[in-house]
Amino acid sequence: MKKNCPLQFLRCLTTGLMLLAALPGIVRAEAPDVGRIEFQVPAIAGKPGFLTRLWYPAAGGKVQRIGKNLVRQGYLAVPDAKPLTAAPAPLIVMNHGSGGSGEGMAWLGVELVRHGAIVIAADHPGSSGGDPERPELLQIWRQPQEVGQMLDAILASPWGARIDPQRIAVVGFSLGGTAALSLAGGRLDFQRFPRFCESHDDGACRAFRSRFASLDADFFKHANADLREPRIRAAVAIAAGLTESLTESSLQGLKTPVLLISGERDGQLPPATHVKPILGWLPTHSRYVEIQQAWHFSFLPLCAPTGVAVLAETNESFACEEAGKKPREKIHQEVTAATLQFLREQRILAPL
Repeated sequence: MKKNCPLQFLRCLTTGLMLLAALPGIVRAEAPDVGRIEFQVPAIAGKPGFLTRLWYPAAGGKVQRIGKNLVRQGYLAVPDAKPLTAAPAPLIVMNHGSGGSGEGMAWLGVELVRHGAIVIAADHPGSSGGDPERPELLQIWRQPQEVGQMLDAILASPWGARIDPQRIAVVGFSLGGTAALSLAGGRLDFQRFPRFCESHDDGACRAFRSRFASLDADFFKHANADLREPRIRAAVAIAAGLTESLTESSLQGLKTPVLLISGERDGQLPPATHVKPILGWLPTHSRYVEIQQAWHFSFLPLCAPTGVAVLAETNESFACEEAGKKPREKIHQEVTAATLQFLREQRILAPL
């Protein structure tokens, strides 16, 4: 198996992120069912509306497997179930990666529900599905802005009465991890990324190198803006992009605790060059976890038994394969455990 994506990074990520979802990994015996509804975020001030889904503790109903096909296993939930929340619950925002969708975050989102959270995951208009070559995928400020739009909408809806506004967190993967760090207060000096890629040739650099010449002052103004969302009280960034471009001062000044999770064998964003050089800048309330034998695509959902064969037809079987001997289900369990522990430490989730 090839340890690096054989196609251009964004193009090869698209199929995996669009097609995959997951099954639960860590479940408590007393955990409730997971309800699922779709929620439309309205357009405002020239910004388009977009689809989200909510997963939430549910009071019974018919459990169904959602999203199962030849590639993905799907996940278990109760469509349109009656909400079961005895008190205002924490809200976790899930941000997908380039070319992905909110459903691609279900493998972790449904586990957070089983521990008492309401989870919202959008199909972000600028970075979900479609052609991975379209220019707006590099507009990294859009996901953080759309999270603010999501929070305004959900808190103003009848769901707002079920949410504790003091316990809102964000969890993101890849580009969504970049958004999570931005929402926590991390700021980019994006000019550092092209310079970094002059001496590095990993998957992320190969994905974006052809676009560097088109970047202008207006782009850098938006990319380097302060995108912190004060309603976010904790952030989890899984295999986050552009970490090498985060500024020292913004990380040292983080008020919002951050958990960084990397895959030891991530060839797209190698921890040795993208993450470890900045760890000394993090405040003591933040954490770093490196998942052994995991690579970038380990954080995609679990695959169906036929997934490798189906994706091999388009040279994308890597989205269902691992870089080591550790199975993806075990990797997901480790990510879930680290996320749950961190969110409990930050008092987003209730203690056991």
